[in-house]
Amino acid sequence: MDEGLDATPPWLRQDAPVLAALREWAASKGGTAEVLPQEEPRRGYTAAYLFAISLGGPTGPGLTGDRKKLVKVHPAGESESPESGRHNRAKAEGGGFAKRHMVKDHHGWQRTSDDRHLSFQDVANGGDPVVAMDEIEDDDLLVAACRKVVTALPTDWNRPTKDGGPSTTSTTVREYVERELTVTKSLEAIRSAADRLRLGDLDGDWLDIDGRMLPNPLRLAEPDGLFGDLRIRYLVGRTHGDLHGGNLLIPATVDGTPQPSTFFMIDLESYESRASLSRDPAALLMSMVLRWVAPRPGPDGAWPPGLPPRQTEPLLRYLVRPDQPAPSQLPRALADIVRLTHEAGLAYADNGNWRPEWRTQFRLSLIVHALATTTYDNVSPDGVRWCFRLAAYLLEAHREEHHRKVTPPASGIGVPSPRPLDTARPSGWYQLPGGGHDPGTPGRHRATLAQPRNAAPALDPGPAGRPPHQRNRNAAADRVGGMWRSRVGRPSAGNGTRRRIMVPVTLAVFGTSLLPLMAAEGPSDRGIRPPVTPSNRTETPPTSRDDDRAGTPFEPVGPGVQLDRIAARVAQRSEPPSRGRYAHICLRVWSPNDLEPHSDRPDRFREERFWWTREGTGRRTVQAVEHGRRSRAKVSPLGPSDLTDVPPSPSEDPAELRAQVASLLDARPPELRNAAGLLELVAEFHQFWPLSVPQRVTLLRLLARTEGTIDSGSYPDRAGRDGYAISADNGEGQRETLQFDEKTGRLLSHEKIGAGNETLASYLFLDSGRTSTIVDRPCADPKPTNKGG
Repeated sequence: MDEGLDATPPWLRQDAPVLAALREWAASKGGTAEVLPQEEPRRGYTAAYLFAISLGGPTGPGLTGDRKKLVKVHPAGESESPESGRHNRAKAEGGGFAKRHMVKDHHGWQRTSDDRHLSFQDVANGGDPVVAMDEIEDDDLLVAACRKVVTALPTDWNRPTKDGGPSTTSTTVREYVERELTVTKSLEAIRSAADRLRLGDLDGDWLDIDGRMLPNPLRLAEPDGLFGDLRIRYLVGRTHGDLHGGNLLIPATVDGTPQPSTFFMIDLESYESRASLSRDPAALLMSMVLRWVAPRPGPDGAWPPGLPPRQTEPLLRYLVRPDQPAPSQLPRALADIVRLTHEAGLAYADNGNWRPEWRTQFRLSLIVHALATTTYDNVSPDGVRWCFRLAAYLLEAHREEHHRKVTPPASGIGVPSPRPLDTARPSGWYQLPGGGHDPGTPGRHRATLAQPRNAAPALDPGPAGRPPHQRNRNAAADRVGGMWRSRVGRPSAGNGTRRRIMVPVTLAVFGTSLLPLMAAEGPSDRGIRPPVTPSNRTETPPTSRDDDRAGTPFEPVGPGVQLDRIAARVAQRSEPPSRGRYAHICLRVWSPNDLEPHSDRPDRFREERFWWTREGTGRRTVQAVEHGRRSRAKVSPLGPSDLTDVPPSPSEDPAELRAQVASLLDARPPELRNAAGLLELVAEFHQFWPLSVPQRVTLLRLLARTEGTIDSGSYPDRAGRDGYAISADNGEGQRETLQFDEKTGRLLSHEKIGAGNETLASYLFLDSGRTSTIVDRPCADPKPTNKGG
């Protein structure tokens, strides 16, 4: 490679994937690259960073010579489909504003080996010194730069039409928030980020924050949220889409002093010509607020202290009510930035008398960016918690203005537990205890700050209820597992080829159809007892505290009560929809070839990833792992002929699901038309379809009403994730076991255990959902359940 990159600064030399991608890009341009002197790259609140290079080429008539370029390193997953064309479109549509405030050209993208990407743009200001707005330390200069930006965006870039009015459109609050969260690339990450705050049950409509009941901002974009159906009209126009202080460059003198007479925008990959006009000022305001509330960590990784509570609390109130006088406790520069951002928006909305609409859309945009901030890598835990509180208080202001009839529940009321099962309810097969949204009782679900989530009582599976992967005496305690099944699916016993495993099952209690095995009405009233095996078939009565259990210790006991409890809990969840062309699954697979006789090899498995479309095409990768070392992944395409055994998506309607299951099982061999066959089918549903909450609830209810299933108790799976397990035995003593997450209802693992307690196959679900891209990288390591709460 070239001499310039041989003398790479230490901070880039430590990032080998970026260095390799930079070399590859320079070579593709027929030139060489040299990293220009820079002590450290410019960094923001995400893992992105910026640096400058010289792209050298041959000199002479008609040749290029050297050119200075700006390189931005984007975090993995930040952009699924980078579009340099958006920058060019922004330039074409921006007129004089684009000439004054955008860098000239975008020079494409380069992927790195770890799924990041580099973007290449012309430098701003003709190569003269610039500083990012995030780097301005002088308060007066920072305020001047902010003022220049927030006034130019509406009045210059989005100059009102000749008749004086801006463009508007309408939508629902739900659609607005979902769209804006999607643009921030944080829609799918917010839930897990909020989980880390330990706010309690985040699936309800209300949260107890600071001793006050506030609406849950996570519910705004969800289908049955309290305030999502309100239609709003909002102002639209040209937007940058990711306008934080790192994407705004300010001219500077030779000694680095900012000169905020103008500015330059970079990184316009999220540009839109007709989007919410409050998107950019809200994003910029949040990035400025973070400077004071949650300063970025230093070189040692430690977070410096932000403002104390005596200042952050007045700041929160001022952001919620910016039309009020600025609190005297705030730093003057921070108060000025909040005020001038608010005033610039209202001044623009005056054209056409849109001030009320602007207030509503700006508040919603600020909620979006406060929530998005909770997903940032470089925001302190205290900063994340403060931003989530800000989103909740902003939503409360929205409720007070638009939904006064929806009143919060009284503070101090705990999270309602699922009500006791009522066996007398008429025709209630799909009636979920504690489920269903009653608009007249907005306090139906509620969580308290730092309150632990409701959890079902732990069940002791008894000596015969040991997890399948813990039955062998020498089994490792920390095993891991997964699942895959179809015509392309399961591993064979030894030669590495793939086939469907058909386990012969003969239980005289089952008929040829599953329908008689599933109750059509009412929740299950069966008690919970240890599963029955030859080792615990005694005349001793069970020691459970349940007094209403039926049957004898000689009979397999169905886990209906516990499955009903889990289903009720899952029914209260609200999850954002999973979108994308490809259904995706990530598994770890153990087969007999990976196991030693009568023991397990938790460090020896295959990792398999699948992507497939509704048309039956896709891709599969398989990678062997042993002692942490990964072999080269084998990649193969999937066609319609490879996915012929994919079952239809399970119905959300109980009656339709029963008929669907009966039809699917009747098409299978007689030995699989039973509870063990049903468990395999349920695993296939989870394998091939990213299941919604209603689908998972209906499947759990179906299992609760299926005779022949066995309660195998709650225990950690091979990855250390706690889950509730049910099993079904066939006539040869083999056992099928499914293990479910008790909070989400998702399938964690599927195991096949032989009559001699040997593991026939084990499958661990690591990830599933929908995606728009195929990205080959190892499955993320599952996180064990935190026993500490």
